[in-house]
Formats: sequence, C-alpha cells, structure tokens
Amino acid sequence: MVEQRNVPKQAGRGEDRLVVIDGDSGVSCAAVIDGVTDKSGRDYGGMTGGARAAACVATSLRRLPPDTPPQAAADAMTTDLALLRRSWGIADDDPLAPAAVAAVFLPAQGVIWRVGDVHVAIGRGARWETRPADKLIDRVLAGTRAAYLHCLLAEGHDLDELIAEDVGRALVLPVLKRQSLLANCEHAGPFGYGVLDGRPVPARFVEVIHLDQEVDQVVLASDGYLSPAGDLATAERELAESLRADPMRIGVHAATKGLAPAATSFDDRAYIRLQTSQRPGPG
Repeated sequence: MVEQRNVPKQAGRGEDRLVVIDGDSGVSCAAVIDGVTDKSGRDYGGMTGGARAAACVATSLRRLPPDTPPQAAADAMTTDLALLRRSWGIADDDPLAPAAVAAVFLPAQGVIWRVGDVHVAIGRGARWETRPADKLIDRVLAGTRAAYLHCLLAEGHDLDELIAEDVGRALVLPVLKRQSLLANCEHAGPFGYGVLDGRPVPARFVEVIHLDQEVDQVVLASDGYLSPAGDLATAERELAESLRADPMRIGVHAATKGLAPAATSFDDRAYIRLQTSQRPGPG
C-alpha cells in the first residue's frame, strides 16, 4: 500500500470507507466502499444510511476469505445488508434503503471486482488504463440540473443564492429518490446499474477485471474524486482546481449536487494506491 486518504465533505466521518487487509506476503485485500448518499433523512443510530451500509460492507469483506469469488462475495454482502434492512425495519421494496457501492482488489486472485460507480485505474509501468466511475442515470440527472441552473443564471439569478439553495438539485431529487428502482434490475434498459443494498446483484452488474502480469500499480477511488489519478497529489489537485472553477458542479464536471455551504467538497472522497512490485510509483 503506497498511499491512501479518506476525507468527508464536511464535519463528521462521512459515508466512504477504506478497507486494507494484510496477509502473509503483503496486502491480501484492498477496497474503496462508497456509501450511497442518504436521501431518507432517517437516523441509523447516529449514522446515515449510506454510512451504515458502507460499514456493513466493510465488515462483510473483512470476514470473507481472500479466495472468495467476486459473485459469492457480492452475494455475502447482499445477505448481510438484507439483515441490516430487517434490523432497522426497512421494507424489502423501500427505494431509500441503506446502500453502498464498492471496488475490491484481490492480489491473490489477480482481479479487481466492483459493483457500482467507483473509479479504478491499472498501471503498467508508465501506462495507465482507467475505468472511471460512471452510470447513465447520473449523467442524465447531472445534465438536467446543470441546464436548469444555467437557465436561472441567464435570467439574472444570483450565483451565491443558487449555491445556498440548490434548486437544481431540488428539481432532480424526485428521480434521485426513486432511481434505486432501476438498481439491480435486469429490465431497466440502459439506466440499470448495480448497487449493494440487500437485494440480489445480477451477474452483469458485478464487473470483474482480470489483471495480467504487467500490472504493477492499482488505484481505487470513490467518485468524490474526478478520476482515478495515478497518484494522490494529482487527484487532490484536479479536485481543488475544479472546485475553485465550478463550485456549483454545472460545468465540465457536472454533478447532481454542488459544493454546499461550509463543505470542503461536493462529496466524500476516498483514495488508495497499491504497488504490486518494487518499482517506485509517482507521488
């Protein structure tokens, strides 16, 4: 493990988790777990639903043997999250149930697997293969929010007022609260996506990335970062420059939420870079 960071967007622990499990010959498992932003307003024992779900997934991962196949691991997490739902009296069809996404690196298996929108980058010497966090429903809603806020700015609305009261997010919030109906759904068309929320995750939403012998670095990062940059300093610099230029998140990096008052970023963020050989990495 070369470097790692986990930063909440504002005071408190946040909804992202890092898991690093040491084995006999080094790291046996590393993961970035991103709790889905809670839109229910419920209190789960002093935690949000996203934080509670991320903690549950982290606990599941720590007890699983490192040779557990990806689908079996996702199934085990699903079982634990279903128990979490029941312990808090959350209905099976509740669209605002605690949920998380995750990317998991298992060196012994030579794989990275992920469910949902977590950034992944794979280094081979000076060459990087990036697999950014992305899903269509987020792009559509981010674009809708951005277009609406640009319309209001063109009408002469004050930028600071729009930052203080994000009416663009209010516009898309009804869909954000219902979009989990498209999650883990085989019949959701291009809007379907995977998430760990206590419902079975179809195999097509458990992405497995097989690593060849040339891979010497791996980066996992939550979507609070703009990309899976090859080192932490670059990831932080990209984010800081973008936030300065576009705190509302309605420009190049449009999002479903902007930089809230008193927040340090638009989302929690977690990053980890691991090296699989003795070659020193950047940073």
